[in-house]
Amino acid sequence: MQLGVDRLLDRLAAGELDPTYFLYGEEPLQLSECGDEVRRQAHNAGIVERLVFDIDSASDWQAVNGETSAMSLFSERRLIEIRLGNRKPDKNGSAVLEAIAKRSSADDVYLISTGKLDGSARKTAWFKMLEKSTVSVASRDLKAAQLPAWLGRRAARFGKRVSAEAAALIADRVEGNLLAAAQEVEKLCLLVDGESIGERDVLSAVSDSARYDVYQLVDAALGRDLPRALRIARGLREEGTEPVLVIWALGRELRPLANMANSVAEGTSVAAALEQYHIWSSRKGLIGSVLKRLEAAELAEILSYANYIDTVVKGGRSGAPWDDIEILLLRICGVEGAARLTPNY
Repeated sequence: MQLGVDRLLDRLAAGELDPTYFLYGEEPLQLSECGDEVRRQAHNAGIVERLVFDIDSASDWQAVNGETSAMSLFSERRLIEIRLGNRKPDKNGSAVLEAIAKRSSADDVYLISTGKLDGSARKTAWFKMLEKSTVSVASRDLKAAQLPAWLGRRAARFGKRVSAEAAALIADRVEGNLLAAAQEVEKLCLLVDGESIGERDVLSAVSDSARYDVYQLVDAALGRDLPRALRIARGLREEGTEPVLVIWALGRELRPLANMANSVAEGTSVAAALEQYHIWSSRKGLIGSVLKRLEAAELAEILSYANYIDTVVKGGRSGAPWDDIEILLLRICGVEGAARLTPNY
């Protein structure tokens, strides 16, 4: 069964959980969110055991085959994820995927994902079998004319409405980058109190940050300009900026960075990771430098700390959010010993 991204999300939101999902395509944000929704629905269905296979070699396929063959031995349902990345399955892998697609048992739920596939891959038996016998979703870059409607649906998740003029303005600013578009919508939904977001709100969100811009703070931290990053952070604090907006801006930059770092650790080149996540040309140098100086494990720890600060600023834990934000800036800038300042959490 072939579905579009929105149709899959609607189906999952309605509580429908199918035995096998096949997600592929060139647009990473939609792929990631579709996978998240499958996992959420599996959890809602009572599936607590999750097995993840990142395919690197033939031995990985042997492990997948072992789990597939042994599934009748388990009384509890499992979510089994098979991540191909940009790799094509070998002969054994193709046989395993075809067997999964043909299976009649619905005891376990399978989530198979891969990146962009070329024409030759789409002609293979394993691809045709998965596309025919599973719930398959292709994630594609949106055309310029499709982006305003997508922005409207995105805002609706937060209980907001975006005017046609506002959507067009956002679409023009992000130039087709869905990750940037999603971040713009989330920021506006935080800033705008009413239910509607208009063109004036979009323009105001830009002009209000003219002196101490949270985006300038992010870039200063990523560029290891600690004095400037601290000066901007303290300026934002003095101007009464809510820390929730600051940690949101830092977190939304750290999340894709952590994902890109994982890809680089698995063998993807920095240049390929930047392309995969649609990093703007003007930012490739900055983001690339971060990926070269911070390893995946360190970025994961920094992101975890940012998530902790987010709970503090939202009242979920006690703490001093602005102090924590400054420590986070120290860690992003790579100051030696900054990790020792991090509170236990």
